[in-house]
Amino acid sequence: MRRNLKAMAVSLVLGTLAASAHALTPGSGTWVKETNLFGLADAYTYVPKNTAPATIGKGRALMITLHGCGMTASGNVINKKYNWEDTAEKYGMVVVAPTVPSGTTATRTYSGCWDWFGANHSRSTRDEAIILKLVDAVKSRSGLDIDPDQIYITGLSAGGGLVVDLACVAPDYFAGVGINAGPALNTPGTAGVGSKSTRTAQQVANDCRAYAGSSYGSYLDKQITSVVNGSTDSVVDPTHDWTNRDGMKLAYGANTSAGTFTEVKSTGTLWKDNAGKIRVSYIEATGMGHAWPAGAGGSGGGLYVDYTHVNYPAYVTQFFFDNNLRVQRGDPKPVMTSCSASVASPTATAVTINGAATDNGSIASYSVSISGPTPSNDNAAGSGPSFSKQYTGLANGSYTATVKATDNVGGVSDAACSTSFQVGPIALVPPSDVTAPAASVTANEIVLNWTNISGATSYTVTRTGGAGTVVVSVPAASGTTTSHKATGLLEKTSYTFTVQSVGSGSTSALSALVTVTTKSAFTCTQTTASNYAHVQAGRAYTSGGYAYAKGSATKMGLYNMFYTSTLAETSAGYFDVGNCPK
Repeated sequence: MRRNLKAMAVSLVLGTLAASAHALTPGSGTWVKETNLFGLADAYTYVPKNTAPATIGKGRALMITLHGCGMTASGNVINKKYNWEDTAEKYGMVVVAPTVPSGTTATRTYSGCWDWFGANHSRSTRDEAIILKLVDAVKSRSGLDIDPDQIYITGLSAGGGLVVDLACVAPDYFAGVGINAGPALNTPGTAGVGSKSTRTAQQVANDCRAYAGSSYGSYLDKQITSVVNGSTDSVVDPTHDWTNRDGMKLAYGANTSAGTFTEVKSTGTLWKDNAGKIRVSYIEATGMGHAWPAGAGGSGGGLYVDYTHVNYPAYVTQFFFDNNLRVQRGDPKPVMTSCSASVASPTATAVTINGAATDNGSIASYSVSISGPTPSNDNAAGSGPSFSKQYTGLANGSYTATVKATDNVGGVSDAACSTSFQVGPIALVPPSDVTAPAASVTANEIVLNWTNISGATSYTVTRTGGAGTVVVSVPAASGTTTSHKATGLLEKTSYTFTVQSVGSGSTSALSALVTVTTKSAFTCTQTTASNYAHVQAGRAYTSGGYAYAKGSATKMGLYNMFYTSTLAETSAGYFDVGNCPK
């Protein structure tokens, strides 16, 4: 096999960690017949005898392997026929091979075939219900240590058709599915599967999501699929495999190519999702017909088992182990749950850092990194579920402390916990955005606004102009801005303002000057009338046969009843031609 060597190396390292953390009870290394069959004709279970397999997660993987039409577990699958044994030993994986229930039903069109036919599948009816009961029974069996996040299913032909059904109706059960020459999802039972598929990839994706529903749809987001078929398959046309492949790509949102690879007399392609996770694998076995590709090392499976192409049990198991999205790989890292910093008083030069973390083992140490005027790094701040440690001799200023935990096997918390604190008085700055909105300025009042400064508890506002200098202390508002209204001002008078931040015994520099002029107390009125009427009312006077505005002496036109003007009295007895200013 030629696969990503780095991924394989990581997988082996993680597998070693998991094997040491989760001791497994060895099995007999033989196929044992099941007694609880739930309607199956029979079923056989293989529990590996390897005492140190390359496991991942929190226990053993479980693989359900389904035969094709006209086959049985004993005649075509177990005892090297499907070639699961070596792979099961390598990975410590339990393999279960059931035989289809005998006879036909209202939905099982052909005896000896798994009931993939048509639509209307569910987790509580037909063969899906039987397989799920089998999984539950094996999963709960004492001594097997099955990890529920590592349950997989594969199948040939009708078995492959049932696999894609189960992938969709019970995605919470299966972290990975392997479809080998299976009819496209919801293909009618009357359709000739040797002909091209009449289903589309979008139909498969839509139907799969619909089967999963709102209760189980989220599990599709952490499921992976492998599809394999022979290039010359005439029993189930390869278009069915392509439709299932592309449908699952759509269901997973995995439409980006992740490269190609080769296996024995076979070629493959991978696809990843938007998060960069491998989700779908496809293999075409060149020149192979309708068959389970058991690969070298197996024998005796009959007409529909191939031993000259890809070793699919080995390939699909490694694909599942390398790309499982549900399993917790290796030993979990510690998690910081809290941290805090406390300074005893505004004059203190020491801080006490507290922190706590959780882990599946124990916390061996905490590290504290302090940044600020007096930085420091401490890799031995404490141990155990929590710690508290004091750091002295700190200069005045703002600080941030970052805390991480290390567990008893060297795992370091991914997310650090950070906390900020202040030693000594805060170096205050003045507000930088002092403004006096025009709408707030009247003849006798001016309103100032500014954004609050961190650490300021009040502000000193200094006003000059008019009757002299006035200094006012303004408490900091609880919101993001503070306002001050200057009252008792003179009309039409220029005033200047500065603001200083005050807090913790210190006062900032002055803000930039803000100059504002109060408005006039007089209310402008305007009158439109003939020039004759304006003169008679005292708003204008006449000279040389013309009318002039009183005060501004602006010429208005002929002094008679036929010329009309608008005069605005902008101050007492003073008139301008035109409207009042707005």
